[in-house]
Amino acid sequence: MDPLTAPITMFLARMQQGDAAAANELMPLVYAELRGIAGRLLREGTPGHTLQPTALVHEAWLKIANAAEGGGGFHDRIHFLAVAARAMRQVLINHARDRRAQKRGGDAKALPLDACIAHIETQTGDIVTLHDTLEQFALENPRPARVVELRVFGGMSIEEVGIALGVGPTTVKADWRFARAWLQRRLPGPTTG
Repeated sequence: MDPLTAPITMFLARMQQGDAAAANELMPLVYAELRGIAGRLLREGTPGHTLQPTALVHEAWLKIANAAEGGGGFHDRIHFLAVAARAMRQVLINHARDRRAQKRGGDAKALPLDACIAHIETQTGDIVTLHDTLEQFALENPRPARVVELRVFGGMSIEEVGIALGVGPTTVKADWRFARAWLQRRLPGPTTG
């Protein structure tokens, strides 16, 4: 076992066994990694909003902690990061939907996370449309859809996605190419490269 991931795996096992203190002890170990994922996801979003990735990490952490308390265990670091990717996706989608509703409702004050959503949308098109299209794609192509989620919302490498999904890098690359081509045909704006 990798010496860097051994403590993380230990805390994840303790959480799975119901140790409530393990989550508090785990957070400092994974915070930098989650912050890095959020930073890559929101890369070069907007200057002056340095807490944007932090806000995303904090909201995602609440979802992760709730999943752990609800009996959702984590097998290892990669599985944990896959759950984190899904949590970050949910936070971004919920925030984008809320933002849309506020736009229709008048002159609501912009929140720092709004700028993050705007940046992602310049990279992928409308994030809610991306989410809805990805959900439609997942109905017939669950693994390639998961590859997109882990790559786009989790910032995972091809190798990490392979480990998370239990497939080889060649399969991940093929799924990634297939998913991108499928999404590019159906999304109105640019898609992830």
